[in-house]
Amino acid sequence: VILAAYREWGHDALRRFNGMFAFALWDTKRRELFCARDRLGVKPFYYFRDADNFVFASEIKALFAHPTVPRTPNPAAIYDYLALKVVDHTADTFFSGIHHLPAAHYLVVRPADGHVTQRRWWDVVINDDADASDTVRRQQVDELTEVFRDAVRLRLRSDVPVGTCLSGGIDSSAIAITANDLIFREHAIPQDLIGKHQKTFTACFDDPRFDERKFSSLVLEKTGADSYTVFPSAEGLWSDLERLLFHMDEPFSSTSQYSQFCVMRRVSEAGVKVTLDGQGADELFAGYPGYYGALITTLLMRGRARQAAHELRAAGAMGGRGRNTLELAARVAYGLMPFASQLRAIAGRLRPNLTPEARLSAVVRPELDAQYGHRRRELIAGQEARLRDFPRRLHYDVFHGSLPALLRYEDRNSMAFSIEARTPFLDYRLVELAFAMPMSQKIGNGWTKRALRESLEGVLPPEIQWRTDKKGFVTPETIWLRELQPRVRDVLSGTLASADYLDDHGVRTELTRALAATNEGAYYTDVFRWLLLEMWMRSVRAMPAPAVG
Repeated sequence: VILAAYREWGHDALRRFNGMFAFALWDTKRRELFCARDRLGVKPFYYFRDADNFVFASEIKALFAHPTVPRTPNPAAIYDYLALKVVDHTADTFFSGIHHLPAAHYLVVRPADGHVTQRRWWDVVINDDADASDTVRRQQVDELTEVFRDAVRLRLRSDVPVGTCLSGGIDSSAIAITANDLIFREHAIPQDLIGKHQKTFTACFDDPRFDERKFSSLVLEKTGADSYTVFPSAEGLWSDLERLLFHMDEPFSSTSQYSQFCVMRRVSEAGVKVTLDGQGADELFAGYPGYYGALITTLLMRGRARQAAHELRAAGAMGGRGRNTLELAARVAYGLMPFASQLRAIAGRLRPNLTPEARLSAVVRPELDAQYGHRRRELIAGQEARLRDFPRRLHYDVFHGSLPALLRYEDRNSMAFSIEARTPFLDYRLVELAFAMPMSQKIGNGWTKRALRESLEGVLPPEIQWRTDKKGFVTPETIWLRELQPRVRDVLSGTLASADYLDDHGVRTELTRALAATNEGAYYTDVFRWLLLEMWMRSVRAMPAPAVG
């Protein structure tokens, strides 16, 4: 299909594809290599180039089979990881000289002259409107209902068994219930590939603060699906950590990725080869509590104080994780301060959750901070700019912020067990529709994901459709790291393989302080990053020398 489409339409063939892909195609007539990646970057494409070579693969480790590809850590990416707590936000990787082709880009290599051209081949049109008429919003909700259902339908096409990952949240529940209806009412997939019941896969925890079975059980009751569960643990994390890091190729953000790894392993054990998952919905429809601040600030900047006040009252009444931010913003909105002062107050409270300066200076090598500290200032400036532009904040998170990292994790965790993970919410038609909606369709009357929730009326149980206690893919990270204290200390003691980036004495001092703390969740996230970086550096050092010839 790809070859036939390319023969007919050339580079424009990409616009006719719907789905996830990364491929390289040799054009014998033009004598050029055509490389392309899907619109949202669901599938990976890594490359290295120098004066004589262009080397590409779907995993970084595969590039090292070529003798010219260096195995040198990238200090800029490491600084971003330690100080800014971000990964996958640029085309760079943790290895110097190795890049990934950005989402919705293609790349053309002409060996005859060594010329390399990279271009973006798709983007969304952003609707800057704050609101729309009731008629328009209703039409958009109806269209969303149809497009989402068709996106799930398309991703059920298979000649191998298909299952769904189910957390109990809005997104995964919507996929599981819609897929169930398509499977057993429309017969969208041969029955022998499903069995008598759909198979769902869920990570569970004995601690109710992290467990969502009270919600996933509602989906199981509605669908009659078979439930396959896993119970990730601290011991399991420790025993699997090196293997997980091997599959990721680069350090990752938290222990949540281990829960996903466990789920995919359970999928494989059940004989399922394709899963449907809910990645992308939070970024498209503003599902994270932190988006409230960006919406309110944007409305104030545009002189829509009445709408901002309405949203503050509505959201504040719901409480939840965004309450402190909302209370501050409410005081600002109703206060008598000059407008500019209001914005400064909001921006100051909503700065990125970066590592505190004291802790940063104690742990990160001074020379590293001296060389790359400007990246911290640039990130803060960018975040504050996006705080004043809600629609572009969502665009950033889809293409540069949170989503690219989440897609990398899902791809590596699934492919570690030869599972194909499909993402219905990233159907490009649905993405374009989401960005064509006004702000009030993302957060409206205090509700995040307003249009998505309304589009699922009659599909989801009300307890899930109107949930306000968003958990995300959380794990008891602080509890796990406390249990693993002796082993964490052992890895981070002595001379560090990561000593070029982490200060040995500073790490030991801060580690003692962190492990003695009674309730320092954010601190433990830092500890986990130090641990992963050290383990990753050891693995880099242990890499075999490249074969020559």
